[in-house]
Amino acid sequence: MSDLQRIADLELQRRELKTLIDESRSDGDIVGQRSFSARLEAVEEEISALTASDAMIAEIALLFDGAPVDGGRSIDATFATKALHHFQSIVTRLFSANLRGELAARGKIRGADLAALNIRGIATGSFGFILEEKDALQSSVVKTPLREVLEEAASLFDEFTQESDDEFLINVDDINPRVFKALAQFFGHLERNDASLKANLPDRQLLFDRTGISRAYKRISDTSVKIDPVTWAGTLVGLSPIRRTFDFKKDGTQQIISGKFSYQVSQDYLERIESDEGITLGDRFTARIEIGTIKKPDGSTSVSYTVTDLVQIERK
Repeated sequence: MSDLQRIADLELQRRELKTLIDESRSDGDIVGQRSFSARLEAVEEEISALTASDAMIAEIALLFDGAPVDGGRSIDATFATKALHHFQSIVTRLFSANLRGELAARGKIRGADLAALNIRGIATGSFGFILEEKDALQSSVVKTPLREVLEEAASLFDEFTQESDDEFLINVDDINPRVFKALAQFFGHLERNDASLKANLPDRQLLFDRTGISRAYKRISDTSVKIDPVTWAGTLVGLSPIRRTFDFKKDGTQQIISGKFSYQVSQDYLERIESDEGITLGDRFTARIEIGTIKKPDGSTSVSYTVTDLVQIERK
């Protein structure tokens, strides 16, 4: 796997060499310009090689700065533990929300196990940690699902911290309520502790300063998310295990609710559909459902439904 710390050091060297090349050009120092250019070419080749060697594997360096950090020497242990816990929560929830039925060949594996990250080392430049996925194959030729999740998390961070409200493109309706709550906990923790963040992927380096962190926290705080678990009995009138969607009519009402169901439910019922047991639409079930209510700054409200468990009611 590539060395994220080495890539970060090389990126710093590249910036410094470009500055030296510009200064040499301004001073008319042709020898210096050629020397710095040769060194820059070597640095860029090494960056390309390291990036390509781990372009498909989930690996990220999280570096913190601000009040909890004493230069590059130490970091408050309580702050660091909670920050890593909240970040792992974001990754786990994004991973679970993104899982599709095509992962069924792997068997019944909980998303939290697949999404777990290990601390591989200490990142310097301020103070932080290098995280990588468990049991990653160095020879992976396509991006692992967890690598895609880390990129999605970085993009969410980038979007929430960006300066322009006019270019703020996130539709909170598209964010899983549990993911949103995890984001709120992470940015709230950084905001309360006057901390800033750098997030380095092998091919992407992002800086979230104090202003950006405060901006993200405000955007998230202005939107409230509530998750209510309920248990309903009713009739299953529609089901797509691959898309993880359902249509359900609660007993005593004519309303049909539609939503998504969790990965484990998807696997259980995909296997039943493919087996002799089968599932007949129109059968009655007891369903555990999470109702996610999102209240946005403009006063509008959206509601989502996620089935976490289905138990068939035996016919009498």
